[in-house]
Amino acid sequence: MRRADFLFWDVTLLWFWLCYSVQGDQIKILDSPVDQTVGKGHTVSFTCAVGFTGDEAEEQDLRVRWKHEGEALDQRTDRYTLADNGQKLILRDVDYRDEGQYTCVASIRGQAEREKSSARLRVRDRPEPPQEVEISSCGPKRVELIWRDGWDGGEPIKEYLIQYNTSDNAFYWNSADEEVEYLDMSSKTAFISLSPWGWYSFRVLAKNSLGYSDPSKPTKKECNTPPERPTSNPVNVRTKTDKEGKLIITWDPMPRMQHNAPSFEYVVRWRKHGSTFWSEKIIRGPNANQHEVDVDDVYGLYDVQVMAKNSLGNSFQPVFTFRGHSGEGDPLIKPRDFRVDPTRGNRPHEAHFIWESIDPLDEMIRGKFRGYKLQYWKSSEGRRNKIEVPIVIDSDTANLRHDIRASIFDLPANTAFRAQVSVMNGHRAGPPSDTIDFKTSEGVPGPVRNLQSDEVDSHHAVLKWDPPDEPNGLLQGYDLGYQKVNGETQGEIRALEPKINNPSHTSARITDLQPNNEYRFFVWARTSSGLGKKQSVKVLTKGYANSQMASIHQLGINLASHDIGIKFRVLVILGVVWTLMNLVFH
Repeated sequence: MRRADFLFWDVTLLWFWLCYSVQGDQIKILDSPVDQTVGKGHTVSFTCAVGFTGDEAEEQDLRVRWKHEGEALDQRTDRYTLADNGQKLILRDVDYRDEGQYTCVASIRGQAEREKSSARLRVRDRPEPPQEVEISSCGPKRVELIWRDGWDGGEPIKEYLIQYNTSDNAFYWNSADEEVEYLDMSSKTAFISLSPWGWYSFRVLAKNSLGYSDPSKPTKKECNTPPERPTSNPVNVRTKTDKEGKLIITWDPMPRMQHNAPSFEYVVRWRKHGSTFWSEKIIRGPNANQHEVDVDDVYGLYDVQVMAKNSLGNSFQPVFTFRGHSGEGDPLIKPRDFRVDPTRGNRPHEAHFIWESIDPLDEMIRGKFRGYKLQYWKSSEGRRNKIEVPIVIDSDTANLRHDIRASIFDLPANTAFRAQVSVMNGHRAGPPSDTIDFKTSEGVPGPVRNLQSDEVDSHHAVLKWDPPDEPNGLLQGYDLGYQKVNGETQGEIRALEPKINNPSHTSARITDLQPNNEYRFFVWARTSSGLGKKQSVKVLTKGYANSQMASIHQLGINLASHDIGIKFRVLVILGVVWTLMNLVFH
C-alpha cells in the first residue's frame, strides 16, 4: 500500500475520533451555586443544576458530589442534606466552621471529574461581648471606662451600650444612654456622668447589624462618689380635689440616684393664694408621695411647694410654686328649663333634650365645672333602674349664650320614660332639675320568634311562630311570603295574600304546593310604622306528583293567593273539553 494511502486512512481515523469526541456525552452545569451570607444557626441551601446529553445508560451513572474547601462533605451527619439527585445541598444550623467555599462536581461514575462550580458561604452573628472592661479613672461626678472588642461577628460594630448598677440593687442594670458624655469608637473609651453618693459597677455591650452582644463581665472595681445636697426637686406637684375639707398635695417620689446623701426627705409648704404666711411639714421617707391638710373651705385656691432635702441640706435647685385647689363639694345649682327638644320631633328609638346653660365659673358649682349628668328611666320601673349619661363639656370653650342640647339613642320604641339632668363638677353631681315625662313613638317590630314548619305533606305545609319579643308598638298582624329554592338558586320573594290582620293568629296552612320541591317561607310582624325584620324557614314537600301553590289556610279560613298558578280541577275541565272537541271534529 502506498504511503499516500496510509496517510489517507490516518487522517480519516483521526477525523472520526474527533467527531466522536465532540458528539459524545456532554455534561454542563446549567445553574451554578451563588455566594451567600447568613446568620449563625440559620439554614442555607446551594443549587447546582446539571444538564446531560449522551447515552441514556451513561445518564444513569451521572452523579453530583459536593466539597467544602476541597474536601468531600461528610454526608453522614444530619446537618447536611442532598436533594434533587444531589443537585441541591442544604446545610442546617450553620456555624462558623461552615464558612468557606462549596464546590459541586458533576461526572460519570468511574470517570474523571467533568464539570464543577463553586460558591462561598459567609456566616455572620451578633458580636462577642467586649473584653477587659475597666475603670480607668473615677472622679466625684464622672468615670472613664476602657475596653477592647471581642470578635465582631463578621459585621462591623456600629455602637456600644454602657450599663451600670449600684450597690443598692446589684441585680438591676441601668442603661447609661443619657449619662454618656463622650464615647470614642476607635479607642474604646467612654466618659460617664455619675450621681453623688453611689457605688457603681459597669458593663458594655457591642452592637452590629445583627443585634447586641451579650453583656461583658462587670468591672472588677467599683467607682464610689461622695455625697452632696440634692440637685433637683420632685416633679408633677399638684393637688387632688376628691375629698371635701381636705387640701391634698401630691408629687412623684424621687428615685434613689437623686437622693445624693442619706436621710432623704421632702419639705412640703402651702398657703392660701394671696396670703404671705407659709405652713410647712417635713415628710420623711423617700417613697412618700402626698400630704393631706385639713381646711375649712370648699375648692379654695392654694399655693403649694415640695422641696427635696437630705442630711447635707436642701436642694440646690430653687423650689417652684404650684397652684391648686382644696377638695370639691356638692354643687348647689341645678339646670333650668329642662324639656324635650321640640325641633327634633318624636322618634321610635331616640330622645332629644334641651335646657339652659349655666355659668361654668359660678361659685355654686363648688368645684371645676365638668358638664352635666343626664338620668332617665322607664316610667314602669321607677328610679331604681335609672341610667346615667355624663355629658362632659370643656369649661374653657363652653358657650354661655346657647342652650345645651343632648340626645339618647337605642331606646325601646313605644315606651314611656322619665328624665332629669344635674350639674357635675370634677367629683360630684348637684341637685336634679325638674323631672319630665316623654314617650318614644312606635317603630317597626322585631322578628317573630320560633318560626317552624309544624306539618309538611306533598301539597301543603303548616307554619307556626310566636310574636316578636320587641313589638315596638301595637301589632296589627303579619305578612307572609314564599320563595322557590333550586339548589343554590333562589327565586323571587312573592307575597301571599291576604295578609293576617289579627295579631293573635300565629299560624298559617299553605296548600297546593308542588310535591318534592323546596320552598323558603317568610313571616313579618307589622305595626303602623311598617314591617319588621323578616324571619324565614325552609320546607321540603313530599311526593312526586305535579301541582301548583294556590292558597293559605289560616285557622280553617281559606285565604286565596292570586299569583300562584291554576288549580288542579281547572286542568281537569280543560282536558275534558279538549277531548270532546276532538271527537266532534274527527
